[in-house]
Amino acid sequence: MKLSLAPIQGSTIAFYRALYHDLFGGIDTYYSPFIGTTDPGKSSKVLYKDLFPENNREDIRVIPQLLGNKGHDFNYYASKIVDMGYSEINWNIGCPFPTVSKKIKGSGILAHPDMVDRFLDEVCKEKNYDLTVKMRLGLTDFTEGQAIMKILNQYPIHKVILHARTGDQKYEGHVHLDAFEDQYNLCEHELVYNGDIFKVEDVNIIEKRFPKVNEIMIGRGALRDPFLPGDIKGIHHDADRMAIIKHFHQTVFDHYAEVLSGDKHLTDRMKEFWSYLSFHMDPSGKYLKKIKKCKTKDAYLTVVNQLFQASQIW
Repeated sequence: MKLSLAPIQGSTIAFYRALYHDLFGGIDTYYSPFIGTTDPGKSSKVLYKDLFPENNREDIRVIPQLLGNKGHDFNYYASKIVDMGYSEINWNIGCPFPTVSKKIKGSGILAHPDMVDRFLDEVCKEKNYDLTVKMRLGLTDFTEGQAIMKILNQYPIHKVILHARTGDQKYEGHVHLDAFEDQYNLCEHELVYNGDIFKVEDVNIIEKRFPKVNEIMIGRGALRDPFLPGDIKGIHHDADRMAIIKHFHQTVFDHYAEVLSGDKHLTDRMKEFWSYLSFHMDPSGKYLKKIKKCKTKDAYLTVVNQLFQASQIW
Protein backbone atom coordinates (compact mmCIF):
# COMPACT_ATOMS: atom_id res chain seq x y z
CA MET A 1 0.00 0.00 0.00
CA LYS A 2 1.35 3.39 -1.01
CA LEU A 3 0.87 6.23 1.46
CA SER A 4 0.60 9.93 0.75
CA LEU A 5 0.49 12.87 3.16
CA ALA A 6 -2.45 15.21 2.71
CA PRO A 7 -1.77 18.92 2.20
CA ILE A 8 -2.56 20.83 5.39
CA GLN A 9 -2.40 24.62 5.23
CA GLY A 10 0.17 26.12 7.59
CA SER A 11 1.66 22.74 8.51
CA THR A 12 2.97 20.53 5.71
CA ILE A 13 5.38 23.02 4.16
CA ALA A 14 8.71 22.03 2.60
CA PHE A 15 10.69 22.22 5.84
CA TYR A 16 8.12 20.08 7.67
CA ARG A 17 7.95 17.53 4.85
CA ALA A 18 11.72 17.00 4.85
CA LEU A 19 11.90 16.70 8.63
CA TYR A 20 8.95 14.30 8.71
CA HIS A 21 10.56 12.21 5.97
CA ASP A 22 13.85 11.91 7.86
CA LEU A 23 12.47 11.25 11.35
CA PHE A 24 9.44 9.06 10.71
CA GLY A 25 9.30 7.74 7.14
CA GLY A 26 6.47 5.72 5.65
CA ILE A 27 5.18 8.42 3.27
CA ASP A 28 5.69 7.84 -0.46
CA THR A 29 4.24 11.13 -1.73
CA TYR A 30 3.76 14.54 -0.10
CA TYR A 31 1.12 16.96 -1.38
CA SER A 32 1.91 20.63 -0.88
CA PRO A 33 -0.66 23.04 0.62
CA PHE A 34 -2.80 24.56 -2.12
CA ILE A 35 -2.09 27.73 -4.04
CA GLY A 36 -5.16 29.74 -4.98
CA THR A 37 -5.34 30.54 -8.71
CA THR A 38 -7.07 33.93 -8.35
CA ASP A 39 -5.80 36.96 -10.33
CA PRO A 40 -2.88 35.47 -12.31
CA GLY A 41 -1.66 38.95 -13.20
CA LYS A 42 -1.07 39.68 -9.52
CA SER A 43 0.73 36.45 -8.70
CA SER A 44 4.25 36.70 -7.33
CA LYS A 45 7.15 34.37 -6.66
CA VAL A 46 6.20 34.31 -2.97
CA LEU A 47 3.21 32.12 -3.81
CA TYR A 48 5.49 29.43 -5.25
CA LYS A 49 8.21 29.60 -2.59
CA ASP A 50 7.17 26.29 -1.01
CA LEU A 51 7.63 24.60 -4.40
CA PHE A 52 10.99 26.08 -5.40
CA PRO A 53 13.39 23.24 -6.28
CA GLU A 54 16.00 24.67 -3.93
CA ASN A 55 13.55 24.25 -1.06
CA ASN A 56 12.66 20.65 -1.91
CA ARG A 57 14.98 17.64 -1.90
CA GLU A 58 15.09 15.33 -4.90
CA ASP A 59 14.55 12.26 -2.71
CA ILE A 60 11.16 13.53 -1.48
CA ARG A 61 8.30 13.24 -3.97
CA VAL A 62 6.13 16.36 -3.85
CA ILE A 63 2.91 17.02 -5.76
CA PRO A 64 1.81 20.68 -5.99
CA GLN A 65 -1.86 21.46 -5.44
CA LEU A 66 -3.91 24.28 -6.97
CA LEU A 67 -7.33 25.55 -5.91
CA GLY A 68 -9.60 27.45 -8.29
CA ASN A 69 -12.63 27.23 -10.56
CA LYS A 70 -11.48 28.92 -13.79
CA GLY A 71 -9.57 26.88 -16.33
CA HIS A 72 -7.71 29.86 -17.78
CA ASP A 73 -6.38 30.91 -14.38
CA PHE A 74 -5.45 27.33 -13.51
CA ASN A 75 -3.51 26.98 -16.75
CA TYR A 76 -1.44 30.07 -15.94
CA TYR A 77 -0.39 28.78 -12.52
CA ALA A 78 0.13 25.25 -13.81
CA SER A 79 2.53 26.52 -16.49
CA LYS A 80 4.63 28.23 -13.82
CA ILE A 81 4.76 25.05 -11.78
CA VAL A 82 5.66 22.87 -14.77
CA ASP A 83 8.49 25.29 -15.56
CA MET A 84 9.91 24.47 -12.12
CA GLY A 85 10.20 20.82 -13.15
CA TYR A 86 6.99 19.30 -11.77
CA SER A 87 5.18 16.75 -13.92
CA GLU A 88 2.03 16.28 -11.83
CA ILE A 89 -0.45 18.80 -10.41
CA ASN A 90 -3.43 18.19 -8.14
CA TRP A 91 -6.72 20.09 -8.44
CA ASN A 92 -8.38 20.67 -5.06
CA ILE A 93 -12.16 20.31 -5.24
CA GLY A 94 -12.44 18.95 -1.72
CA CYS A 95 -11.57 21.80 0.66
CA PRO A 96 -14.57 21.99 3.02
CA PHE A 97 -13.99 25.35 4.70
CA PRO A 98 -16.86 27.83 4.12
CA THR A 99 -14.49 30.66 3.18
CA VAL A 100 -13.53 28.52 0.18
CA SER A 101 -16.71 26.60 -0.64
CA LYS A 102 -18.91 29.72 -0.63
CA LYS A 103 -16.81 31.03 -3.54
CA ILE A 104 -17.69 27.86 -5.49
CA LYS A 105 -14.16 26.56 -5.03
CA GLY A 106 -12.94 23.47 -3.24
CA SER A 107 -15.92 21.30 -2.26
CA GLY A 108 -18.22 24.16 -3.24
CA ILE A 109 -17.81 23.36 -6.93
CA LEU A 110 -19.08 19.80 -6.41
CA ALA A 111 -22.63 21.18 -6.58
CA HIS A 112 -21.91 22.65 -10.03
CA PRO A 113 -21.12 19.83 -12.48
CA ASP A 114 -21.33 22.16 -15.50
CA MET A 115 -18.51 24.30 -14.04
CA VAL A 116 -16.38 21.20 -13.46
CA ASP A 117 -16.99 20.09 -17.04
CA ARG A 118 -16.05 23.51 -18.50
CA PHE A 119 -12.99 23.70 -16.27
CA LEU A 120 -11.65 20.30 -17.30
CA ASP A 121 -12.42 20.90 -20.97
CA GLU A 122 -10.23 24.01 -20.92
CA VAL A 123 -7.45 22.61 -18.73
CA CYS A 124 -7.12 19.25 -20.48
CA LYS A 125 -6.70 20.91 -23.89
CA GLU A 126 -3.47 22.55 -22.75
CA LYS A 127 -1.99 20.40 -20.00
CA ASN A 128 1.45 18.85 -20.45
CA TYR A 129 1.49 17.20 -17.02
CA ASP A 130 -0.45 14.54 -15.12
CA LEU A 131 -3.61 16.04 -13.62
CA THR A 132 -4.99 14.51 -10.42
CA VAL A 133 -8.11 15.51 -8.52
CA LYS A 134 -8.77 15.60 -4.77
CA MET A 135 -12.49 15.66 -3.97
CA ARG A 136 -15.22 14.68 -1.53
CA LEU A 137 -18.38 12.60 -1.80
CA GLY A 138 -20.30 15.77 -2.62
CA LEU A 139 -20.95 19.17 -1.09
CA THR A 140 -24.18 18.31 0.70
CA ASP A 141 -25.15 14.86 -0.59
CA PHE A 142 -23.64 11.86 -2.34
CA THR A 143 -25.44 12.30 -5.67
CA GLU A 144 -23.37 15.45 -6.28
CA GLY A 145 -20.13 13.52 -6.03
CA GLN A 146 -21.46 10.76 -8.27
CA ALA A 147 -22.31 13.34 -10.95
CA ILE A 148 -18.78 14.78 -10.70
CA MET A 149 -17.22 11.32 -10.92
CA LYS A 150 -19.07 10.65 -14.18
CA ILE A 151 -17.60 13.86 -15.57
CA LEU A 152 -14.09 12.95 -14.40
CA ASN A 153 -14.45 9.64 -16.25
CA GLN A 154 -14.66 11.59 -19.50
CA TYR A 155 -11.26 13.26 -19.11
CA PRO A 156 -7.61 12.07 -18.95
CA ILE A 157 -7.29 12.23 -15.16
CA HIS A 158 -4.22 10.51 -13.71
CA LYS A 159 -5.89 9.61 -10.42
CA VAL A 160 -8.71 10.68 -8.11
CA ILE A 161 -8.27 11.13 -4.35
CA LEU A 162 -11.63 10.76 -2.62
CA HIS A 163 -12.26 11.84 0.97
CA ALA A 164 -15.16 9.79 2.30
CA ARG A 165 -17.14 12.77 3.66
CA THR A 166 -19.22 15.52 2.13
CA GLY A 167 -17.92 19.08 2.15
CA ASP A 168 -20.63 20.19 4.58
CA GLN A 169 -19.36 17.63 7.10
CA LYS A 170 -15.95 19.30 7.20
CA TYR A 171 -14.09 16.85 9.48
CA GLU A 172 -17.04 16.02 11.69
CA GLY A 173 -19.03 12.82 12.00
CA HIS A 174 -18.01 9.55 10.44
CA VAL A 175 -16.68 8.67 7.02
CA HIS A 176 -19.24 7.04 4.70
CA LEU A 177 -17.72 3.84 3.38
CA ASP A 178 -20.92 2.74 1.61
CA ALA A 179 -21.01 6.01 -0.34
CA PHE A 180 -17.28 5.69 -1.04
CA GLU A 181 -17.95 2.19 -2.40
CA ASP A 182 -20.55 3.58 -4.80
CA GLN A 183 -18.00 5.98 -6.26
CA TYR A 184 -15.27 3.32 -6.08
CA ASN A 185 -17.40 1.21 -8.43
CA LEU A 186 -18.22 4.23 -10.60
CA CYS A 187 -14.67 5.62 -10.98
CA GLU A 188 -12.75 4.62 -14.11
CA HIS A 189 -9.49 6.15 -12.90
CA GLU A 190 -7.05 5.05 -10.22
CA LEU A 191 -8.77 5.85 -6.93
CA VAL A 192 -7.02 6.86 -3.70
CA TYR A 193 -8.80 6.57 -0.34
CA ASN A 194 -8.73 9.47 2.14
CA GLY A 195 -10.48 9.95 5.48
CA ASP A 196 -10.08 8.95 9.16
CA ILE A 197 -6.95 6.82 8.98
CA PHE A 198 -5.85 6.98 12.61
CA LYS A 199 -4.45 3.50 13.26
CA VAL A 200 -3.02 0.53 11.40
CA GLU A 201 -6.34 -1.31 11.64
CA ASP A 202 -8.05 1.43 9.64
CA VAL A 203 -5.78 0.65 6.70
CA ASN A 204 -6.54 -3.05 6.99
CA ILE A 205 -10.27 -2.30 6.72
CA ILE A 206 -9.79 -0.26 3.54
CA GLU A 207 -7.48 -2.86 1.97
CA LYS A 208 -9.96 -5.65 2.61
CA ARG A 209 -13.08 -3.80 1.45
CA PHE A 210 -11.56 -1.98 -1.54
CA PRO A 211 -8.96 -4.29 -3.13
CA LYS A 212 -8.43 -2.00 -6.14
CA VAL A 213 -7.25 0.83 -3.88
CA ASN A 214 -3.44 0.73 -3.76
CA GLU A 215 -2.85 4.16 -2.21
CA ILE A 216 -4.18 5.82 0.92
CA MET A 217 -3.83 9.50 1.78
CA ILE A 218 -3.40 10.29 5.47
CA GLY A 219 -3.94 13.75 6.93
CA ARG A 220 -4.77 14.44 10.56
CA GLY A 221 -3.84 10.91 11.61
CA ALA A 222 -0.25 11.39 10.45
CA LEU A 223 0.12 14.75 12.22
CA ARG A 224 -1.42 13.42 15.43
CA ASP A 225 0.80 10.33 15.40
CA PRO A 226 3.84 10.88 13.15
CA PHE A 227 4.85 7.23 13.64
CA LEU A 228 1.62 5.98 12.05
CA PRO A 229 2.79 5.84 8.39
CA GLY A 230 5.94 3.99 9.44
CA ASP A 231 3.92 1.59 11.58
CA ILE A 232 1.66 0.88 8.62
CA LYS A 233 4.73 0.11 6.51
CA GLY A 234 6.37 -1.93 9.28
CA ILE A 235 9.27 0.50 9.75
CA HIS A 236 11.17 -0.05 13.00
CA HIS A 237 12.50 2.96 14.91
CA ASP A 238 15.61 2.09 16.88
CA ALA A 239 15.60 5.23 19.04
CA ASP A 240 13.20 5.94 21.89
CA ARG A 241 10.02 7.35 20.39
CA MET A 242 9.63 10.12 22.91
CA ALA A 243 13.20 11.21 22.19
CA ILE A 244 12.33 11.42 18.50
CA ILE A 245 9.22 13.48 19.24
CA LYS A 246 11.22 15.86 21.43
CA HIS A 247 13.77 16.30 18.63
CA PHE A 248 10.92 16.79 16.17
CA HIS A 249 9.39 19.53 18.29
CA GLN A 250 12.68 21.27 19.00
CA THR A 251 13.64 21.34 15.33
CA VAL A 252 10.26 22.76 14.31
CA PHE A 253 10.44 25.32 17.12
CA ASP A 254 13.98 26.40 16.20
CA HIS A 255 13.02 26.74 12.54
CA TYR A 256 10.07 29.00 13.20
CA ALA A 257 11.98 30.97 15.82
CA GLU A 258 14.48 31.78 13.07
CA VAL A 259 12.06 32.63 10.26
CA LEU A 260 9.22 34.30 12.17
CA SER A 261 9.30 37.71 13.83
CA GLY A 262 8.27 38.08 17.46
CA ASP A 263 6.94 35.77 20.16
CA LYS A 264 3.32 36.07 19.05
CA HIS A 265 3.95 34.75 15.54
CA LEU A 266 6.12 31.97 16.94
CA THR A 267 3.68 30.85 19.64
CA ASP A 268 0.74 31.04 17.23
CA ARG A 269 2.51 28.74 14.79
CA MET A 270 3.41 26.27 17.55
CA LYS A 271 -0.18 26.24 18.77
CA GLU A 272 -1.11 24.92 15.33
CA PHE A 273 1.61 22.26 15.68
CA TRP A 274 0.21 21.10 19.04
CA SER A 275 -3.40 21.14 17.86
CA TYR A 276 -2.50 17.85 16.18
CA LEU A 277 0.31 16.34 18.25
CA SER A 278 -1.52 16.85 21.56
CA PHE A 279 -4.29 14.47 20.49
CA HIS A 280 -2.38 11.46 21.86
CA MET A 281 0.14 13.18 24.13
CA ASP A 282 -2.45 15.27 25.97
CA PRO A 283 -5.82 13.49 25.58
CA SER A 284 -7.46 15.52 28.35
CA GLY A 285 -6.48 18.77 26.64
CA LYS A 286 -5.07 20.14 29.90
CA TYR A 287 -1.75 21.28 28.46
CA LEU A 288 -3.16 22.31 25.10
CA LYS A 289 -5.37 24.82 26.91
CA LYS A 290 -2.28 26.23 28.61
CA ILE A 291 -0.36 26.35 25.33
CA LYS A 292 -3.19 28.28 23.69
CA LYS A 293 -2.91 30.93 26.41
CA CYS A 294 0.84 31.42 25.95
CA LYS A 295 1.92 34.76 24.52
CA THR A 296 5.68 34.55 25.08
CA LYS A 297 8.33 32.05 24.05
CA ASP A 298 9.39 31.39 27.65
CA ALA A 299 5.86 30.73 28.84
CA TYR A 300 5.32 28.39 25.92
CA LEU A 301 8.49 26.38 26.58
CA THR A 302 7.60 26.02 30.25
CA VAL A 303 4.24 24.45 29.43
CA VAL A 304 5.68 22.20 26.71
CA ASN A 305 8.36 20.88 29.10
CA GLN A 306 5.61 20.06 31.58
CA LEU A 307 3.71 18.23 28.85
CA PHE A 308 6.72 16.15 27.86
CA GLN A 309 7.30 15.17 31.49
CA ALA A 310 3.66 14.20 32.00
CA SER A 311 2.98 12.35 28.73
CA GLN A 312 3.22 8.56 28.70
CA ILE A 313 2.05 7.89 25.16
CA TRP A 314 5.49 7.09 23.68
